Amino acid sequence: EFLGFVRGVVDSEDLPLNISRETIQENALVHKIASNLTTKVLGHLKKMADEEPDQYKAFWNEHGRLFKLGYHDWSNRDKFAPLLRFHSSQPYQPEALVSLDEYIGRVKPGQKEIYFASGPSREAVAQNPHLEIFRAKGLEVLYLFDPMDEFVLDSLRDYKEHALVSVEHADMKKLDEFPSEPAGDKQAPLSGEDTSEFPKFLDRIRDILGDRVTAVRETARLSESPCCLADPEGGMTSSMRKIMQIVGKDNTVPPKIMELNRDHRLVRNLFAVYKKNPQDDYLTTAIEQLFEAALLQDGYLKDPHAMVRRMQKVLDQSSGWYLKIQGQ
Repeated sequence: EFLGFVRGVVDSEDLPLNISRETIQENALVHKIASNLTTKVLGHLKKMADEEPDQYKAFWNEHGRLFKLGYHDWSNRDKFAPLLRFHSSQPYQPEALVSLDEYIGRVKPGQKEIYFASGPSREAVAQNPHLEIFRAKGLEVLYLFDPMDEFVLDSLRDYKEHALVSVEHADMKKLDEFPSEPAGDKQAPLSGEDTSEFPKFLDRIRDILGDRVTAVRETARLSESPCCLADPEGGMTSSMRKIMQIVGKDNTVPPKIMELNRDHRLVRNLFAVYKKNPQDDYLTTAIEQLFEAALLQDGYLKDPHAMVRRMQKVLDQSSGWYLKIQGQ
């Protein structure tokens, strides 16, 4: 099926003469011919990929989506996987494609994972907050623009002893082993008193959001964004869940974990508001806005009207504050 772009004629003297469509499909010789043809076509594509990469790229752009159906063919997994191509965060040419072997050739010492992120376009994937820690540590990430890509990588699970891992499910302990580039606008560390008070701030956020989240916690994955949403451990990725929801006609918002960047200026300011008055209305408004903005970014916000009204209210208030500051 995944080589459906191939056309040709096979001449064989050994097929039985008295055949029907049903019997020929069950014929052992036909299965043997099919297996040999598959091996030869995959071998030809591998030779093309190695010796004529531009021609293989043209083939991939034309037939790559059909070829990805080969993830069903477990017997040819080792021949199929090296022929896959993906966009990546590493080559800065938007149309560049990389293989899994090229990715492995660029991994950092000690890295045993191949990381990937899904989205409708390069611009959308680049805005994913989960990628911030990978940019900070200079780790390459495969960009998956086709919904089928996740099914392919989920079926492969690993490649040459490197696990295929979504950025949403990356192990923070493993990422901590790689040094980060210095952050430009890093906040001063919290004092000892503030450090003990911060968990109560997280509890207050959980009270505001209620059962819309399963937990609120600090995270080390963010360096540019104030917060993001994560799936509970063991859950499927956001893009895969959305595909399954479309298939099942399910419009519910799945339970999420809200993760906060403690060193972000906005989070520090909200923490200061909390310390003065945990019940401050502005705190509630800001947390609601952050949560729904994260839902919107993940594609789960069903009704944007409340978010738009809240944003207009915040802009109305902040414009007055800004004018006062400018007048000083």
